Amino acid sequence: MNRRQFVNSSALAVLGSSLIGCFDGQKFKLEKNMVIGCFGDSITNAGGHGYVEILQEKFDAEHPELNLKFLNFGKSSETVSGLTEEDHPGPRPYLFERLDEILTENKLDVALFCYGINCGIYGKPSEKLFNSFKIGVYSFLEKLRQKDIQAILLTPPPLALEAAPLKHLSNSVPYGYKNPYPNYETEVLLEFKDIVLGMQHPISKMEIDIHKPLLAKQQACYDEDPIHPNATGHQVIADTIFRKLSF
Repeated sequence: MNRRQFVNSSALAVLGSSLIGCFDGQKFKLEKNMVIGCFGDSITNAGGHGYVEILQEKFDAEHPELNLKFLNFGKSSETVSGLTEEDHPGPRPYLFERLDEILTENKLDVALFCYGINCGIYGKPSEKLFNSFKIGVYSFLEKLRQKDIQAILLTPPPLALEAAPLKHLSNSVPYGYKNPYPNYETEVLLEFKDIVLGMQHPISKMEIDIHKPLLAKQQACYDEDPIHPNATGHQVIADTIFRKLSF
């Protein structure tokens, strides 16, 4: 049994029918003393200097009466698809190998979700790939349902190759984070974005598109790295989230 088999077998049985018509459309409202756990890969982790910390500072400064607490659970290289490209140094971390422990040890009111850029392992599109990501998002929401934790889903950020092109891309070696499929942005990440925005589930109270504003301002939001936004990019993510919330 591989590490994804249990998650996939349980999720596939109910994924199609459970997501139809169960979203109530109400806008999510932050309330006083909420604890918000932020889950994602290295873009969320950001060495403790990214959009999670910007949100904490912004709420502390502008709405101290809410007394919100943002916890950063981002982990470099992680996926919710459970996949790893051939040239990656070892298996990519898989959220579901640590999620239960985090949810048991931390009393969360809200979970902020930001995955996808690693989940397609920088390769060509396929139904298997899209299903792996869809099942990962759904399984995350089901874990939250068990703990009565509300979710806010963020779309994946873009692969900003226009702003930060990678040299020596090749079709003759395996695709991966060092050598992404040239159409990874348009053929994979845009599909992941649609999956997130269409993930109707009673636990997901809001889906926020961070892909579009980052892509629109990619020349300012990325430096030499097309995967990780710079400080301006993290500010764009934080501002986009902040504008979508009510309190």
